[in-house]
Amino acid sequence: MASSTRVAAMISMERIIRSGERVALAHYHLDPEQWEAMLTAPGRALSLLSCWADEQRVYVLLLDGDCPLMASTAVEDRRYLAPSSRFPAAEWGERVAYDLWGVEAMSACGDGRPALDDGFWETTWPLSSRPGPGGQALPLLAGRSRLRAETTGLSGPLELSFDVVRGAVQGLSVDAGLAHRGVLQRMVGLSPEEALPLVARMTAGGFVAHPMAFCRAVAQARGLQPGPGTRDAWMILLEIERISVHLFDMARTARAVDAGLLATHCEHAREAIAAACAEQSVPRRLTDVITCEGVRSGLEIVPLAQAVLEVMYSRMAQLRELQSVFAPRLKGLAVLAPAQAREFAVGGLVGRASGRSLDVRRREVGMRLDALRATGSSDGDAAARDALRLTEIRDSLALIKRILGSIGMDDDEPAPEATQEGIGAAEGARGDVWYWVRLKNRKIESVHARDPAVSLLPVLHRVLQGEVPERLSAGLKSLALAPSGVAM
Repeated sequence: MASSTRVAAMISMERIIRSGERVALAHYHLDPEQWEAMLTAPGRALSLLSCWADEQRVYVLLLDGDCPLMASTAVEDRRYLAPSSRFPAAEWGERVAYDLWGVEAMSACGDGRPALDDGFWETTWPLSSRPGPGGQALPLLAGRSRLRAETTGLSGPLELSFDVVRGAVQGLSVDAGLAHRGVLQRMVGLSPEEALPLVARMTAGGFVAHPMAFCRAVAQARGLQPGPGTRDAWMILLEIERISVHLFDMARTARAVDAGLLATHCEHAREAIAAACAEQSVPRRLTDVITCEGVRSGLEIVPLAQAVLEVMYSRMAQLRELQSVFAPRLKGLAVLAPAQAREFAVGGLVGRASGRSLDVRRREVGMRLDALRATGSSDGDAAARDALRLTEIRDSLALIKRILGSIGMDDDEPAPEATQEGIGAAEGARGDVWYWVRLKNRKIESVHARDPAVSLLPVLHRVLQGEVPERLSAGLKSLALAPSGVAM
């Protein structure tokens, strides 16, 4: 303890991490003393993106500025020092690791409730080399109100339980792992190409973002750099998805507050994009268009992009007018304070609407940064998020147009060193998606995915605290929380 304390007193968290054994481009193995020093380092903590563990190691994926930095340490006697002792947002990953592998986070924050195992599993710790017998179903807390999965209006299973005190929600808790699918574990042993269809269906808001982040991680592991033509095609597809998902989230939020006219216009615009895709012989929701080598055979990116621009530009003025008319209905709903967005590293549109300006696109090679003009407010409520969605649609159209004007523009980005490990990211419509992949003999030996929905879990009870129960569903829809991105 004394040794690690002396180290922590001298150097910053990022320097402690880089003092470990470098095993990949941005991944460092730490010994127990270095791990403890990292978690007790004075001063500013790096932003936590994700935490996960298996029987051998525990990992944290952090942001150093806008670049990923990864640290891991060995799990000893099925225990490790909890990252949540420094990063409260790590608690979810620690709970998942215990439910799946039976490894315990020491000095963890939180109440230790299961994340996934509701007591109906046939075995506990099913991925462990020493699984145990199934437990007993967890009892429901008497006297508490519940918002059940089928009434949240979300695309996936998530339930809320809470008390109602003088008409307002208090003491809210979230059950988000009700339908854990084991998708990541099913990918182990497959080639990246074989695993890609699973990645492409991880969540409906990321048919492009998830495979794009995965393919970038695979390319880095293989020591490859996608060419400028592939890079620009991926960018355009990602922006088309962003526009479509933003329209979906705006429509769903609008219907929740009886703004049917705005919802209808958003739905019609989204359907026009889907029809434009179909006319170009592309799947309506852009499923299976990303490949490890680039894009699916036969996809003509230029006419597709031009068709989307044509159907959207004529609709923007009407959407802007209707959004401003109905905005007062969303004022003050589900407020995420700027301090909470920073503390829990909430990214994407939700974070930007609360004053946290992270946008992974800004660090991408070849990005036409002059098209990204949108900045969020610091109001952090549903009205701010809705206004920002429409502003980001405007920027996406401008970005597509800029890319078309210089598509395939070359750059001097060198290929990375092939280490059989890679980290990939994509700024999806609902936030930054991250993948870490380790390959062995051309197969996936280990993989982790972080969907932006995970960053919302630690703050959800704060955001919805004090709302009237009848507004909970509208608040959830405005946050665009995707439960399928949690239960992977």
